[in-house]
Amino acid sequence: MGLSPEDRGCSKPPSLSTFFGDTAASHSLASDFFDSFTTSAFISVSNPGAGSPAPASPPPLAVPGTEGRPNPWPCEAAPPASPEPFAHIQAVFAGSDDPFATALSMSEMDRRNDAWLPGEATRGVLRAVATQQRGAVFVDKENLTMPGLRFDNIQGDAVKDLMLRFLGEKAAAKRQVLNADSVEQSFVGLKQLISCRNWRAAVDLCGRLLTAHGQGYGKSGLPTSHTTDSLQLWFVRLALLVKLGLFQNAEMEFEPFGNLDQPDLYYEYYPHVYPGRRGSMVPFSMRILHAELQQYLGNPQESLDRLHKVKTVCSKILANLEQGLAEDGGMSSVTQEGRQASVRLWRSRLGRVMYSMANCLLLMKDYVLAVEAYHSVIKYYPEQEPQLLSGIGRISLQIGDIKTAEKYFQDVEKVTQKLDGLQGKIMVLMNSAFLHLGQNNFAEAHRFFTEILRMDPTNAVANNNAAVCLLYLGKLKDSLRQLEAMVQQDPRHYLHESVLFNLTTMYELESSRSMQKKQALLEAVAGKEGDSFNTQCLKLA
Repeated sequence: MGLSPEDRGCSKPPSLSTFFGDTAASHSLASDFFDSFTTSAFISVSNPGAGSPAPASPPPLAVPGTEGRPNPWPCEAAPPASPEPFAHIQAVFAGSDDPFATALSMSEMDRRNDAWLPGEATRGVLRAVATQQRGAVFVDKENLTMPGLRFDNIQGDAVKDLMLRFLGEKAAAKRQVLNADSVEQSFVGLKQLISCRNWRAAVDLCGRLLTAHGQGYGKSGLPTSHTTDSLQLWFVRLALLVKLGLFQNAEMEFEPFGNLDQPDLYYEYYPHVYPGRRGSMVPFSMRILHAELQQYLGNPQESLDRLHKVKTVCSKILANLEQGLAEDGGMSSVTQEGRQASVRLWRSRLGRVMYSMANCLLLMKDYVLAVEAYHSVIKYYPEQEPQLLSGIGRISLQIGDIKTAEKYFQDVEKVTQKLDGLQGKIMVLMNSAFLHLGQNNFAEAHRFFTEILRMDPTNAVANNNAAVCLLYLGKLKDSLRQLEAMVQQDPRHYLHESVLFNLTTMYELESSRSMQKKQALLEAVAGKEGDSFNTQCLKLA
C-alpha cells in the first residue's frame, strides 16, 4: 500500500489560502484571490504547489505526482501573481485618513486594473453607448450576460457527518463551525468564512448576496445589470466551486458569461452608474479561472486555447504601454510613475498566463514545451528563478531523467550562492534530497531531510518526507512516531490532508486498531478544520 495522497499535478485545483490582503501596500492589494488560491500555508509531499503567499510573483510550479507512492518532489513555495481583482473591495477593510487622496489613488489603480481590449463587435456597442443622445442602445439579448445560480445551496459538513456515523450524536454536537447564517451578510462575512476554511458556507453566502442582486436561483437567462461587486461575487463563488472540486457546477454557472467579452461586462455600458470609467468589470483572475477550468474537466487543449487568447490581449496592452500609449492604444496622460506601475502589472499578468500555460502543457505531458514555458516565466519573475529552476528539475525527476534534474539543481545552487539567508540553503538541500529519492536512495534522502530539520525544525515538507523515507527503509514505528509527533506538536498547522493520509495509511500497515486511531484523528480534525476539509484522507468511509 503506497502513500500517495491526492497528487494530480496541475490537474488538481489550486489551494486557497487568503482572501483580501491585510496591508494597504499596492502590491499586497494586488494579492489576487485566485492567485492566492494557488498557495497555502502548508507545503506537503502530495501538494507540491503549496506555500506561503507573498506579493508579485508567480504561483508555485504544479508538478505531477506518481500514484501508489509518495510524491517526493514538492516544489518550493512561490508567491502569487500581481493581478488585483479585489482592489475595490479592499476599501471595505483598508480605510484612509485622506479620502480625497485615496479616491485619486484608487481611480488610477482602477484604470490600470480594469483595462482590457474588447472584441470588434463589443467595441462597436460601447462606442454607440458613448455617443447616444437619449434613449437606450438596443443590444440583442444573445449578446448580453444573464447569469443566475444554477443549483441549490450546497450546505453540508462532511466532518460532522462522519462524526455522527462513527462517534455518535453527542460527539457530533460538539462540532461547531461558522455557516452562512452566523456571519454578517456582506463581503466582511464572506472574508470571515473563507479565512476559517468554511468554503461551502462561503459558496452559500455568495449565493445569497447574488440573489439580493437579482441573479439568484432561476434567474439565469433573464435580463440583469452588473456591478463591480456582483462580478467579484461571481468570481469568488466560481473560484470556491473549483477549489471544492465541483467543476461541473462551476462550468454550468460560468456558461452565461460566454467568453467574458459581452458589452454589459464593461463600465462604458453603464455611463450613468460609472461616469467616465472605462475597462472591464471582469477581474483578471476570473479570466484565468475561466481558462483553467477546462483542464479540470478533461479538456486541456481548450484551456490552452483560452489562455492563448488572454496572452494575446496582455501582450498587446503591454506593447501599447511600452510605446508610450494608454493600455487601449489611445493617447495617454499618465505620469511616468503611473506608466511604470502599469508596465509592472501587465508584465506580471503576462507571466501569470505563461505560468498557467506551462502547467497546462505539463498536464498534457508535453514536457518539452512545458519546460520552455516555465523558462519564459523566469523573464517575468527573475526573483523566482531558483524556485522555477527547482521545479523544472523536479519535473525531470518525475519523468526519470536524473542527469537533467541534476543539471538544473546545480544551476539552482549557483543562483542561490548569490543570495543570503536560510531559504536558499534549504532549497539546495531539498533538491539534493529529491535527487536521492529519484534514485531510490532513501537513506541519503533521509539524511538531507534531517539536515533541513536541524536548520528549520518546523519545515513540514522535510518532516513528512523524512517519515516516508523511514517507512521505505523498513522503520514503520519510527516513521509513525515522527508523523504523530509532528501532528501533536501543532495540530492547527499540521492537521493537513496529505500528512493525515500518510498517517492513516501507516496505521493500516501497523495495527489492527487502525479504525480507533483514525477516529481519534477525526476528533482532532473536528476541533480545528472548517467545512471544506477533505475527509477522504482519513480513509474512514
